[in-house]
Amino acid sequence: MRRILRSSPASAIALRLREADLFALRGVPSEYHAGMRAFWLDSLFASISDAFYGTYTSLYVLALGGTRTEVGWLASASSFLGMVMPIPGASLTRRWGQRKRMVVVFSVLFRLMLLLAALVPLVAVGRPALYAILALSVLRVGFVNFFAPAWVSLTRDVVPLTSRGRYFASRNLMMALTSMVMVPLAGQIIQRMGAPRGYQLTLGIAFAVGLVASYTFSLIPETRKHGVRGVTLKAQVRSLWEALTSDRIFLVFVLVRLLWDFGLQIGGPYFAVYQVEQIKATPGFIGVLATISAGTRMIGLRMWGPWLDRHGARWVTTVAALGIPILPVIWAVSSRPWHLILAELPGGFLWAGFEMGIFALFLELLHGEDNTQAAAGYMALSSGVSILGPFIGGWLIAQTGYAGNFLVSGAIRLVAALLFLVVLKPFRHAHPSPESVASA
Repeated sequence: MRRILRSSPASAIALRLREADLFALRGVPSEYHAGMRAFWLDSLFASISDAFYGTYTSLYVLALGGTRTEVGWLASASSFLGMVMPIPGASLTRRWGQRKRMVVVFSVLFRLMLLLAALVPLVAVGRPALYAILALSVLRVGFVNFFAPAWVSLTRDVVPLTSRGRYFASRNLMMALTSMVMVPLAGQIIQRMGAPRGYQLTLGIAFAVGLVASYTFSLIPETRKHGVRGVTLKAQVRSLWEALTSDRIFLVFVLVRLLWDFGLQIGGPYFAVYQVEQIKATPGFIGVLATISAGTRMIGLRMWGPWLDRHGARWVTTVAALGIPILPVIWAVSSRPWHLILAELPGGFLWAGFEMGIFALFLELLHGEDNTQAAAGYMALSSGVSILGPFIGGWLIAQTGYAGNFLVSGAIRLVAALLFLVVLKPFRHAHPSPESVASA
């Protein structure tokens, strides 16, 4: 009887968790359950870890005496590695034949950079400390992009196609809530302890929680593939090209997505500057806008998830994409801070749908033996766009002002959205079955 009484609270909690269906397991074949649980928990711990360093990396550089120029160098180097590193990462994944091993090993290495960055002020000061932090930050980004193709490829196998809407809605909502709580908590720690101790503590927390994320990811079941050894650089490049071009639908999707990303990168990096320089928004009001966007994003996640399962990723991606181009137009005609509320209210909702839909569609179209190669090719091209876009955006601002920049950004996104409509034919296709996706 005592054993029953002692286990009752735990049993009640377990029952409530099953009823809440946090992992979206209801109706999913049992062979997927272990992987879906492990991936969901990995996302939870990874989002906690990211919250303790992601927003504050640039501030840490500035606190150690860095300049805005050096912060810009960090961003440029990170974008460059985002373009370069997925390719050798995909090559090593082919050699090992284990995507999970790639993710776990290099996620531990990238999180080790967080710990080393926390320890730097204990062994160096001044410019040497600053350069060490910059180097470690660049290495961290390099490791992330190195294992990213393997992560995407394995993610495709974790969740069955017909359950991705509910699953990613639950996962993304959890991550959004985690960020809303943990990012301000990290800020309070830094503010109370001061620099550099506050940054050191938050980086240490990010490292410890990140190791838990790597461990939970290691619990995802995976069928090992045969490794491919002795691949030359020429053969690797040819393999990437073949993986991108072997499926016409996937290739067209990638090209349209790159056009969309290009339009986004032209205007997106300058929205924050516009708020401060042109319409004189205060930091407090910018925080209010972020809260509004986060709130409508959560509403969107609750609604887009079921729509994704009901109508499919093509429908969700296209519908959300057709609405987003109006947002930079609202920015372009705004002259008072409160005008931006008109963009943030629909913005959080629409972006929640687009991000969920485009990721699910990417996984849906990413099939075949060389899907790791295809993911690497897309990531390299996308990072190249992220380098080029802001330069053209800065030139547009010099020529036409912020309004002209935002209107061009919106126009490019509208063209991409219309291409999604034409290419994906979302209103003609029923939700695809796994068999039809495999044969697409």
